[in-house]
Amino acid sequence: AGLPSLDKARADEALIRSLAAKLNSPLGELEKKLEGLLAHSRELEKSLKAASQREASGKARDLLAKSETLNGVPALIANLGEADGETLQTVVDALKSQFNGVILLGGHSDGAVALVAAVTPEFIAKVQAGKLIQTIAPIIGGKGGGRPDGARGGGKDASRLEEALAKARTLL
Repeated sequence: AGLPSLDKARADEALIRSLAAKLNSPLGELEKKLEGLLAHSRELEKSLKAASQREASGKARDLLAKSETLNGVPALIANLGEADGETLQTVVDALKSQFNGVILLGGHSDGAVALVAAVTPEFIAKVQAGKLIQTIAPIIGGKGGGRPDGARGGGKDASRLEEALAKARTLL
């Protein structure tokens, strides 16, 4: 102990004072200020998630108009452009309650390509989501898989996303 522990205590105090200054808070109220900021952050996350859900529902409604029937299988295959895997999954989840058939969505974000597929129970005998993703993911320089009713994949070549979705249409 001795001097090294005193030096450590002084360093900790300097850190606490620095944090208080950055948070524009007196030392005695630092914990309360931090708790308030964390609560505010949680509220913002909830609001963002709710807005994301509303946006996904809106996209789902727009996509329903673009459904097609391929070899007797209702299909909804679309490139959502700038969208990550979580966004695609949210849209697919919103669509599953409104659409019976095969849903396959693709998107790209930050140099990565994402694919999400879902197949409703009536069509699993004809098409399996996991196999569909496994077949088309290599086109975008990636891989993926999952269950017969739901699967995800990803890759790196966004320029070939349309080609991968077109290949999926031929597989139905």
